[in-house]
Amino acid sequence: MSRHRDIRNLNIHAELDDDALSDGGDELTPEQERQMNEAFDQVYSVIGDSVISELSERAVREALWELYFDVDQTVEWALGKYTSHTASPPMSIYSI
Repeated sequence: MSRHRDIRNLNIHAELDDDALSDGGDELTPEQERQMNEAFDQVYSVIGDSVISELSERAVREALWELYFDVDQTVEWALGKYTSHTASPPMSIYSI
């Protein structure tokens, strides 16, 4: 029962201020920032303005982060997202 008491007495605000519940933070190291910028520039040069504006720069950067700066996989992801947003639904044979 002492565990329950510990949780009940936990000062969540102090824990959050100390980043005790954080997963390491969202800040990139200078090396990661350089990698992110280079990878984003490569992705941008492949997919262009129309896809970037449709998906948002933030979404592309998050995909790069999740895919460990893999440009090829990020391009595939972005094109897949873009085509799913812009594709029209298939016609049903019953709609004729």
